[in-house]
Amino acid sequence: MSTNRFSKFFEYILLVEGGYTYHKNDKGGETKYGITKETARRYGYQGEMKDLTKQTAQKIFEARYYKANKLDQVKNDKVALSILDFVINSGRYGIKKAQEAINKIYGKVVVSVDGSNGPQTLKYLNQVEPAKFLAVYHSLQREFYNAIVKNDQTQKVFLNGWLNRVKVKENYIKNV
Repeated sequence: MSTNRFSKFFEYILLVEGGYTYHKNDKGGETKYGITKETARRYGYQGEMKDLTKQTAQKIFEARYYKANKLDQVKNDKVALSILDFVINSGRYGIKKAQEAINKIYGKVVVSVDGSNGPQTLKYLNQVEPAKFLAVYHSLQREFYNAIVKNDQTQKVFLNGWLNRVKVKENYIKNV
């Protein structure tokens, strides 16, 4: 899968992540384009977060979220983009929820829910019917966000944005 594919995915990331933010209740702290300061530092960026360029952000997203989670090996663009979006927003839970969705669709445990996009998970992601997967996956994503708020009321301020993110993604991937 090409870098050109990821460049198209990055356009979506910019749409949902926006620019610079620093909200007191955001557990990610200071971010730009959805990249936390901690992640930026881990990938060698030492400047002010407000000055992080799109090019640097794109390199970080591609390395940390796209390739590290083997989403370049997921054949269907809609499935790959949807998982990428959730992984960016929730870390390994994006992969865990993909594994849960696969097991739910097959009605039994066919992949381990371990947050690692290994050979078995990739096999099923590449053979599952995309529309069915996305419907189940997006439902699990919504449940995940609601559970965060149930467990930590300080995160309630973000719930509408998170749920809207899923809706935006569903509309966006219709044209992918």
